[in-house]
Amino acid sequence: MGKPTYWLDLFTGTTWQEFLAAGAKVSGFRDRRWKTVQAIKPGDFLLCYLTSVSRFIGLLEVVSEPFRDESKVWKDESFPCRLRVKSLLTLTPETAVPVQDLRDQLSIFADLKGPNAWTGHPPVPIIRETVVEQPYAV
Repeated sequence: MGKPTYWLDLFTGTTWQEFLAAGAKVSGFRDRRWKTVQAIKPGDFLLCYLTSVSRFIGLLEVVSEPFRDESKVWKDESFPCRLRVKSLLTLTPETAVPVQDLRDQLSIFADLKGPNAWTGHPPVPIIRETVVEQPYAV
């Protein structure tokens, strides 16, 4: 297996709680992102980002190939493009790491137009409004 890729996985407060309540074993994405989800491989990592508080809230290891499933996990959407994951770290919104604390250590902050260019949503294309379409080094 090659070097793992790190992907950004965005959650709202609601989708994070639903993910945890379902056992934190499956992450899902919108159907239109199937092609991109297929690029995510076992051994890759999903860095979980909570959009409402601009904090990193968890780290997941991908443990399966992508698959399609419509079973209910999330209340408002099915996110049918899925990956089985193993939770390596889960935090609460209060203990999650503020994104600004990592500003000097993450490549996703390189070449921003100004010091406040990161304002709650990653400055990169996203899936599900959950996984980054391009890998970024963490």
